[in-house]
Amino acid sequence: MKNSTMEGVIILIILIIITLISSTSDNNGSNYSNSGSYFSSSDSGSSNNDSLTSPYSNSISIGTGNASYVYQPRDEYITIYNRGNKSIDITGWQLQNGKDERAYYLGGSLQHFTADIAYVPQSPLFISPSGNNNFQNVILQSGENAILTTGSIGSALPYKITSFKENICSGYLQDMPEYNFTPSLNRNCPQPRNEIGIENLDTECRRFVEGISTCHTPTFNSRDNMGEPCSTCVDGKRLSNACYAYIKDHFNYGSCIAYHGQDENFFGRTWRIFLNKGWEMWAKEYETIQIFDKLGRLVNTYSY
Repeated sequence: MKNSTMEGVIILIILIIITLISSTSDNNGSNYSNSGSYFSSSDSGSSNNDSLTSPYSNSISIGTGNASYVYQPRDEYITIYNRGNKSIDITGWQLQNGKDERAYYLGGSLQHFTADIAYVPQSPLFISPSGNNNFQNVILQSGENAILTTGSIGSALPYKITSFKENICSGYLQDMPEYNFTPSLNRNCPQPRNEIGIENLDTECRRFVEGISTCHTPTFNSRDNMGEPCSTCVDGKRLSNACYAYIKDHFNYGSCIAYHGQDENFFGRTWRIFLNKGWEMWAKEYETIQIFDKLGRLVNTYSY
């Protein structure tokens, strides 16, 4: 009888243990399932996707410029435009081409290469005539655009050309034979006829100054148009000493900066950014332009 009672107690204890183990297993399985559901939920996925998309994506648009038909890096460019209502710091933004998405037939087989990458550098607001450029972040104001040239301007004389923001004196640089800007810089320099002090010039000199083309740097000749020696000739025209001195002091890039650098309308709405690459960045076809902000989030993409 005692043996039967002991067996019954043992069986009861075993059943209780089995029940407890089963209950614990079910609860753990339920917790794992809930945890797995949370990890793969659409809310979690949306959060990850949002982290890869730049908050500037609705404000920045891409223009292909001449990328599809120019291969020289000094001429090749694309554009970006701030169509938003707030200023955006684009310094350190990354530009990437689609080289990694294209196959190249080389050495008898198809090969793939990594994409080319370039970064938006800091830039002075304007090219300093003395060469003491003050570099700072590139801030694209609402309604402004940036022309992003793959290469650089080759000549460093008479001024070292870095990235800069166009202004009312930039046209003097455009007219210099040492430089070749693509696309051309705006030529909206101050009109010579409105230059300060022109009213104090003699009649012949004033008439000559009023005829000087906008953004033109006159040539100071040693001979006049007839070939005769001349110490005060400007563009072949014999002028007075005072006139010669006035023109030499007022009509060139450095003088324009000195006299008009504080004008209210000095700066334009376009940045000229040079990426300083020595090779073509954008292919003729089957190209994808991608722009990422400095945190690596996609700002915008354009394919052609």
